[in-house]
Amino acid sequence: MWTPDGSEIVVTRGSGAAARARSATQNPYWELWRVSAEGGSEEKIMTIPAGGPGGLLGNRRQITRASFGPGGRIHFPAGHETDGGRGATALMSVRMDGSDPRVHATIPFGDEFVVSPDGDRVAFQEGDNVFWAPLPPGGTGGDPIELKKKGAPVPVTQLTTDGGLYPRWLDNDRLEYGSGQSFFVHDAATGGTDTMTIRLSVDRVIPDGTLALTNARIVTLDDRAVHESGTVLIDGSRIACVGECDISGADQTMDMTGKTIVPGFVDMHAHHYREHKGLIPKRDFESAIYLAYGVTANLDNSMWSQNVFASGEMIRAGAVVGPRTYSTGDPLYRGDAARQNDLSSYEVAEQNINRLASWGATALKQYLQPRRDQRQWVSDIARRKGLMVTSENNDIPYTIGMIMDGQTGFEHPMTYLPMYRDLSTFLGAAEATYSPTFIVGGIGPWNEEFFFAEDEVWLDPKQREWLPWRQVIPHMRRRWERPDTDYSFPFIALGMMDVIEEGGWGAIGSHGQAHGIGSHWEIWMVESAAGPMAALEVASLHGAVFLGADQDIGSIEAGKLADLLVLNSNPLDDIRSTTDIMYVVLGGVVRDGLSLDEVWPNQVPYGEHWWVDPNAWLMDDRPVDYWDRR
Repeated sequence: MWTPDGSEIVVTRGSGAAARARSATQNPYWELWRVSAEGGSEEKIMTIPAGGPGGLLGNRRQITRASFGPGGRIHFPAGHETDGGRGATALMSVRMDGSDPRVHATIPFGDEFVVSPDGDRVAFQEGDNVFWAPLPPGGTGGDPIELKKKGAPVPVTQLTTDGGLYPRWLDNDRLEYGSGQSFFVHDAATGGTDTMTIRLSVDRVIPDGTLALTNARIVTLDDRAVHESGTVLIDGSRIACVGECDISGADQTMDMTGKTIVPGFVDMHAHHYREHKGLIPKRDFESAIYLAYGVTANLDNSMWSQNVFASGEMIRAGAVVGPRTYSTGDPLYRGDAARQNDLSSYEVAEQNINRLASWGATALKQYLQPRRDQRQWVSDIARRKGLMVTSENNDIPYTIGMIMDGQTGFEHPMTYLPMYRDLSTFLGAAEATYSPTFIVGGIGPWNEEFFFAEDEVWLDPKQREWLPWRQVIPHMRRRWERPDTDYSFPFIALGMMDVIEEGGWGAIGSHGQAHGIGSHWEIWMVESAAGPMAALEVASLHGAVFLGADQDIGSIEAGKLADLLVLNSNPLDDIRSTTDIMYVVLGGVVRDGLSLDEVWPNQVPYGEHWWVDPNAWLMDDRPVDYWDRR
């Protein structure tokens, strides 16, 4: 932020987490620094803790942003504890040298706080909507005022109900902010608001040319057809022919003798856009690792909107390498005053859904709304707007009610095992999608622990290639010794397959527990009850159906997008061959299955992994932990 006279810039800087193989969300504090506009030395102003009451820690909060008020004072949001011991977000200010800290106002769940240049007004963002209020003299040095939607000592004006972010005062009266493709300028003096729509188009990444993958075993998932030695002909980003194809005009031919081609995997419950607080690196390990493991499309549920929707657009534009990314954005939590998701009426529910849809949501995450009418509002509005609805699973009556009222799917295992025929018949007849998310649930221990015990996952070369060591150690290094029969995934898989047999659908969902490899654990657990062909169907075709994209992805058919995996071995013989990836093909672009270097249509290396520090990872050929480093 420029100082009012333009002589200096005040910047926010993290603690240096990225230099320690961490990410922006792992900064325990933020610092304000001042830099002369003419260059030269930097001067630290102050340190602002990222945690504490009010909650500025984590991946659902913006990086601390300064604004200037009267007397050249720097204003900023910070965690604060009220007299009653409750956490809040405070509007604080200091002098340019960091002295004389003051608290001017508090709000219970605020994310952004900006003061007008004359200090008479304050704008804030709470629940992804923008408000403003007068800031009386008592709020500029006396006791702080409490700002809230109801019962505040000063009038609070709500400027948006369908979404608003990034408020900034243009002058003492005019406030700008945005939401999705809409840009607003509000005049606090007159009450008028000018609204503009921003339209921006960029090219998608579509390869130029035709590619023939020949002599491969092709597991199409199109009515379970398998070509033992066939061709996949790709024209641009789509499949032109499968099986016996005329390849005389192909620009490039690649002999896949001995290889198996399967559709790319569709992970419908993978949290992996958590680390960047709205600033998306072009080489993002959280998205790259999923593509390297063959996940070509995903639904990232319950994710901070300002991370995930921007990431999805950047991937489609070719600025970031990763799978096709879709999301619910922020979930509709029960009683979530912080995001205004306390769905008190049909109108409030629609306002929340309008916000998410305008930002890019293709589905909604209805998160255990306690009353049935609230859940019905979400399903009804979603039906009108063409959105899918998923949710956390609960007990059987709760889940039955959700599906009866039109919800399209649910996640996490049923709370009772085994599933009896009356329930599987009902869910199948309703064509519901059951995504058990095997890894993080089940009767007994979490099923991910089965794989931690089975092998030293933390030493896996591919995990070490793509993840910062702090993302792998210590949780993957801990190994539990239990009888295999302690784990519930075979019974969960049986219940899911019973639903599928009755006409419903399943899906894999790795939940972000073990990035990349977790999607394969989900597939392997399905296979325990269904066999390899059905497991591949759930991993690709069923996820595409729930996503609403089965006309484009999920099987290898002419006309569909060329989202494929080239495997070195046959998963129909051994389902664990799903990790034996030679190439990943996303929309016709072929990448090496380990490095993600592009091999068609261009030869472009992925680039340096900024997060990999060999000195941190290796000691005598084994990763080391913090104590070893000391």
